[in-house]
Amino acid sequence: TPTPPTLLVGQGGDRVCPNPFDHPRVVMRPASAFEHRTIEWLEPGRVALGKLTLLAGDPGLGKSYLTLDLAAQVSRGALPAGKPAGRALILSAEDDPNDTIRPRLEAMGADLTRVHLVEGVVAPQGRVCRPARLDDDMKVLAHAARQIEDLRLIVIDPISAYLGSTDSHNNAEVRAVLAELARLARWTGAAVVCVTHLNKSQGNQSKAVYRAMGSLAFTAAARTVFAVSKHPDHPDKRVVSTVKSNISGPGESRVFEVREGRFRWLEERCTLDADAIEGGQESVDQVSAMEEAVDFLRQLLRDRPVQAVDGIFQASTLGLSERTLTRARRRLGVMAVRSGGTGSWMWALPGQPVTPTDRTPLDPDDGADHLYGTI
Repeated sequence: TPTPPTLLVGQGGDRVCPNPFDHPRVVMRPASAFEHRTIEWLEPGRVALGKLTLLAGDPGLGKSYLTLDLAAQVSRGALPAGKPAGRALILSAEDDPNDTIRPRLEAMGADLTRVHLVEGVVAPQGRVCRPARLDDDMKVLAHAARQIEDLRLIVIDPISAYLGSTDSHNNAEVRAVLAELARLARWTGAAVVCVTHLNKSQGNQSKAVYRAMGSLAFTAAARTVFAVSKHPDHPDKRVVSTVKSNISGPGESRVFEVREGRFRWLEERCTLDADAIEGGQESVDQVSAMEEAVDFLRQLLRDRPVQAVDGIFQASTLGLSERTLTRARRRLGVMAVRSGGTGSWMWALPGQPVTPTDRTPLDPDDGADHLYGTI
């Protein structure tokens, strides 16, 4: 007697594959049988529709605010740009829907009727609603998600709370669960964003790509991985930087803040990447060096502009690195100004009088030869 058909949750919807054999068989097709498709984006270059995205960071840095902001934008029709409002599905194990999630969504201007929260799963003839488990409940979750029209975003926060009996440090077990999540993303066409924590930096595992909590399979399976970190210069701000991306370029790091319970993206540049911030480079000693560099520049430029070459030389005698000095100049808003008399580059605080022939805001990415001449 043939075995019952197997339901495959795959791209293009349900496919029923009869299996008349008593043993597994391989399902394969030539490449020509697959449809050529381009990647569609929920947020261009960052979060892809139909793909798995991982958001990692230490507790208390605003990761949940970020994912709720995505959901709010989807519900308002702001993401993807040019498309009508969509819907979001959220699995949140840490925040209360009544006193935390709903108030935050309201503050973000979300259409609450378009943001759905998974409260749990009830077994047949069961009366107890238990937490969802990705290892046991994927099929029922997939079909529930498929019932939501115009679903664009699925958030799982944190993914560790929904692994069930899966060993988060076992590559094979984690890959099996994440493979099903990737199928869910393809099947629904929604972006699946999973939130996780970071391990502490240890020796050769200081690179951010190795620091997602649990197995390396988490970062390997996700198509894009982002880290949320404290801003190295402004402790109240947060930096979102790319850890890896298999489907686009790394993109610039972005800065946001949560002030009085409100999430806000800031129009600020941050040239540091995830490895620079999370890779153990921002030690207490370096924070102290940063403050020392700020004090040095304040004293140096207190009375008048100074030639950039002299400033760099004096900083080097104090043991201040060029990177630290660049960040300190950016914090103070120091301008690089070409002197009209000598033609040399000068450093000046905002408002200090200089007669320039060419005035350029200090750009930490510009080379020293361009800004200061040959040293």
